Amino acid sequence: MAVDLETIARLVAFKKGKAVPMASDLQIVIQPDALVLCCIALAGEDTTIHGVACGPIGKPAEFLSVPDPRFRDDQYDLFAWIGKRIERYYAECRRCGTHPQIWVSSEAAVKHLDVLSDRLRYNRERADIRRLGELLTYATERFPIGGQQALHAATSALRQHYATGQQAAEDEHLGALLTWIDPPRRTNILAAVALAEQTPMGVKTDPEFDRTKLDPLVRAYNEARRTGASAAQLKGRAQIIHDALMTVVSQIYDATQAAVEILRTRWPRRLLTAPQLQNREAQEFENFMQSRDNGFFLPTWDKPKAAAFKLTEREIALQTIEAAICMGDRVALAKARLAGRILEGSIENPRRMWVRPRVFESTFDLVSAQRVLRIRPRDELFLLSDPRQKALVRTVEREGRKTRVQLEIIKGKNAVGLPSPGSLQVFTPYVPDWNSLTKARIQLAERLAVQPWTHAENGAIPQRVPSQLRKPTDLLAAVEALR
Repeated sequence: MAVDLETIARLVAFKKGKAVPMASDLQIVIQPDALVLCCIALAGEDTTIHGVACGPIGKPAEFLSVPDPRFRDDQYDLFAWIGKRIERYYAECRRCGTHPQIWVSSEAAVKHLDVLSDRLRYNRERADIRRLGELLTYATERFPIGGQQALHAATSALRQHYATGQQAAEDEHLGALLTWIDPPRRTNILAAVALAEQTPMGVKTDPEFDRTKLDPLVRAYNEARRTGASAAQLKGRAQIIHDALMTVVSQIYDATQAAVEILRTRWPRRLLTAPQLQNREAQEFENFMQSRDNGFFLPTWDKPKAAAFKLTEREIALQTIEAAICMGDRVALAKARLAGRILEGSIENPRRMWVRPRVFESTFDLVSAQRVLRIRPRDELFLLSDPRQKALVRTVEREGRKTRVQLEIIKGKNAVGLPSPGSLQVFTPYVPDWNSLTKARIQLAERLAVQPWTHAENGAIPQRVPSQLRKPTDLLAAVEALR
């Protein structure tokens, strides 16, 4: 049903000819000093940068290009130019106790930076190039983690807040996405989008541009270089290539800046958990930089313990950010309600029964009209309006078009108390726990203190030990009892 809500929003956007909001609050944190980085790679050379535009949000860009990135010295000088700016930006963030943030145009640009960081961080020829790879690695390794604020793709950030009248894959073109958000007047939206898609917004130039304009210029430069042309002649040919590239990369830079400006100005309300997201990112950034200061190298591949830590971090981060968005954003709450991931209904039969001296049992019924409900006995739910209260699902019974759920309060009996009869309450299975990652790391460190036999060097399989447990007669009931 949550997918249906997005489909309906896309149909509405198609009918109106304009993107519609899909969030009530800004779901990301925009750093005021964030850096916009737009790179263009040579066709067929994914580990190069032909031209780059770099600058803070809301500020003009600095441009640099090389005539042919296949010449290693020229390419390394361009990498060093980028590295100085990122190094300066990271150092300023450490002095202020914040975290860096890099904006790129699309997820294709994120993948390009990922490939570059992987290549450059093991460079043995120049320390400054290796340093750039290490600094980029922080941002690219943070990108897959839910709730991270180190690296943002403009298309991904806009898709979190808007639904367009086209397919989700088509939203990856930043120019088309911006056209849906701010369509031109008195122009068919599909024609406007088709026109916007003719402008490259990724990390490669248009193939027709390469064939008819860029390739002849690069060939002419290389020919002049081989025939011993003067420095002035080479500089003139390089300037022509630079001007051609800047017409492309400047459009990508301006579009990325426009995307950030839309999010900054049209979404004044931020999630209530935005400070927690910033604090977590600042802590992760300081840990990463401290590790570099201490001389630890980035591994080529993770060992079993490090891999387990990273996998756990991704799972916990995704669960935490989904819970935070659901608690703070009304549209996300509606999606969760339609999908049956939360429980909403009116309260009936609240009662407080004496069990033994100074011990009471608090229960109540919640009657829900939700068509889809993914709630089962023994589930533990938190009160959305006050997560201090936790309830245990006792029974789930269908009554016609409604569902009656009996819950027992297991936490927050005194702090929150019983809900009022007839009141509308919402319960959710998850609430953001910003300390859960620390707890999980402590548990993993204890469990992985001894390397498991599956990762031992000899690969010997331990001998089978007969189980002393009796096999239950009803396996399904036994599994349900473990919940």
